[in-house]
Amino acid sequence: MSRNLIALQNKFLGQGTTLFDVLSNLKEKQGHISTADIEKIAAELHLPLQQVRSTAEFYDELKTAADAKHVIKICNGEACRAAGYESCITAVCDHFNIDSVGATSATGVRLEHVTCLGYCGAGPNAMVDGQVISLAQPEAVDHLAVALKESRLQDLAKPENAIFVPTEGRPVILLRHFDQSVVSLRAARQAGIYDSLQKAVTTMTPEEVIAEIQQSRLRGRGGAGFPAGIKLETVRRSGSVKDRKFVVCNCDEGDAGSYIDKELIERDPHSQLEGILLAAYACGAGLAYIYIRYEYPQAIRVMERAIEAARRDGLIGVALFGTGFSCEVELVRGQGAYICGEETSMLRSIEGLPPVVSFKPPFPAEKGLYGCPTAVNNAETLHNLPWIIEHGGKAWAAYGHGETRGTKLVSLNTRVRNPGLYEIEPGITLRELIFETAGGMQTGQQFKAVQVGGPLGGIFPESLLDTRLTFEDMDAAGGLLGHAGIVVYSQQDDLMEVGRALMQFCAVESCGKCFPCRLGSVRGAELFDQMLAVDEPDGGVTDARMELLSDLCETMELGSLCALGGLLPLPIRNLMDHFPDEFDRYRCSERDGE
Repeated sequence: MSRNLIALQNKFLGQGTTLFDVLSNLKEKQGHISTADIEKIAAELHLPLQQVRSTAEFYDELKTAADAKHVIKICNGEACRAAGYESCITAVCDHFNIDSVGATSATGVRLEHVTCLGYCGAGPNAMVDGQVISLAQPEAVDHLAVALKESRLQDLAKPENAIFVPTEGRPVILLRHFDQSVVSLRAARQAGIYDSLQKAVTTMTPEEVIAEIQQSRLRGRGGAGFPAGIKLETVRRSGSVKDRKFVVCNCDEGDAGSYIDKELIERDPHSQLEGILLAAYACGAGLAYIYIRYEYPQAIRVMERAIEAARRDGLIGVALFGTGFSCEVELVRGQGAYICGEETSMLRSIEGLPPVVSFKPPFPAEKGLYGCPTAVNNAETLHNLPWIIEHGGKAWAAYGHGETRGTKLVSLNTRVRNPGLYEIEPGITLRELIFETAGGMQTGQQFKAVQVGGPLGGIFPESLLDTRLTFEDMDAAGGLLGHAGIVVYSQQDDLMEVGRALMQFCAVESCGKCFPCRLGSVRGAELFDQMLAVDEPDGGVTDARMELLSDLCETMELGSLCALGGLLPLPIRNLMDHFPDEFDRYRCSERDGE
């Protein structure tokens, strides 16, 4: 089926142009897509109406909607919820006379949710007409109302994540250029960026590059932790039609609480490009895609400029350094779909198809984009490659702990005294990170829990704070290192509400292909609603509902096609196991045992 749909696109749109491209360009041009637009596109391109409709409706930004004068999207991710999201929703509804999220005021202002804008160290935040603004100050919504009235959005406060480069004596790999501006190609060249690429292409074989990466023991930083060297070697050894192979940089960083890839791209884009080109050389790819989420407009702008500058300088699309190796690089803008962070879903999105998750095997390294071998790596993983080639895999592997080598970026939210992005050496404990490195809790806040690894990551109590931040230690403790976005909760945060939000997040973001995820998450959100409604005649926590929640988690764990449905029960079970008091506050003893 996929081959047939791709063939239709190539026939009527031209080779290399997809339906996703057409829809994205239309949305950018007119600000919305209507039902009439869908019908017109299907007729003009001779594509099935259902294909066009299903592709558009899959993405938050491409869904059919009435035109609005202004669209305010408030981040409802875990970090922004902990930072005061609810009060922002109330203030916006009051100021603009909007009934609820999803509604449009009489003056044409529509309020929506978004998850996540990548400023979790400075929340709460919002996107207004495509611009990200800060709502952290009490008067922020007042200023927004005036700015919209006077067309001065550019004057509003912009959020910014703090960056904490390791102190002297600690390893600095990923943040090594963050103490200077290397966004321009000239500055990047002066800092030695692209030297590792020249060294690899002119003095090393692809097999030697792979060998260094394997010696580093680098594991994928996107969450799964698969050895990066093995993935590149698999792509190199896999045969394909016309010998086509691809590299895909996954920057669809949608975990609420995580802004690691965003900062790497915005502050050091050429190291990112160098890592991508090194991966392409190693595995024999002639085309690389960088998939960046719509919610990161600054990252998109920075990377677009970096690609064009590198292309003008003869680094992209032409033979490099007098050799026969060349690689083209294309940027793909996501359109608001968390599931596109899952590698097979992302590949379908690039192909222009509805991005539902695909069965594995075959794995993308053997049969990925357009059925060809594809190395899909997240931005942080690829960002390590230039350092590894410059200093050697053995030097990189000298850092870390256990089976988690090198360094790791972690991002913390506003519940700690010093929220921001940190480069740490795996092996540090959660307690050390929160109460020493990040300065402890904010004034007036008491630690209650910490979630590591985004919405699919575990939620730990104080008794587990001595767990080391490594893949193996987090897993042994019943958690997940994941991408290492970290959200700390205080006594002000209701973990029952957190659990409900996680289930609702899955219900909204599920691709819908498998029943356990698609239906289980909806039933899970409904079940939390029932337990939270303690003042209603049939509401509250009961033993029967707790048992049902446990059964629902088991079904999702065992039956879901991908990690979204399969891992979402992890934080829910953590809440049930470690925080029974949170449930007991909503318990109705007289109805218990129903």
